[in-house]
Amino acid sequence: MISIAKDIIDTGVKQYDAYHVACAILAKCDYFLSTDKRLLKYKTNDIKLLNPVDFLDVYGGRKE
Repeated sequence: MISIAKDIIDTGVKQYDAYHVACAILAKCDYFLSTDKRLLKYKTNDIKLLNPVDFLDVYGGRKE
């Protein structure tokens, strides 16, 4: 987990945010939801990082 987190930190993500994302990756989560704009800029093929509202718009079938 530490090595994954270090790779994430190297992209500019804060330490504890990187730990959370690394844990989600190791748990094989499909999505990581956050409202942290800096964290949402992190891109990887291992997990999809989304704002909760965007998640609901795309995957929740939300109707306006």
